[in-house]
Amino acid sequence: MANLPFLVSTYARNITMFGNERLTPRDGFKGVPESYRPDVKSHTARNYDYDELDRALNRGWISRQEFDDIMALRSEAAPRHQAAT
Repeated sequence: MANLPFLVSTYARNITMFGNERLTPRDGFKGVPESYRPDVKSHTARNYDYDELDRALNRGWISRQEFDDIMALRSEAAPRHQAAT
């Protein structure tokens, strides 16, 4: 069965932006279903910039390995931090 896109984006947002979920079981969270993890990582790589990912890493919402996995998936089209003007 295919993963539901709205759940993929919801998991990614809850992990990366709010810290109220984890990709894998830890910190008292059950983690996202294993079948969703590759899609959540891919979605996160495409839709969140480096600063957002770095903040999630620094706050412990993603592990170093998860951060590295996501960064390896980023393409040249991925969002980049832009300085405020």
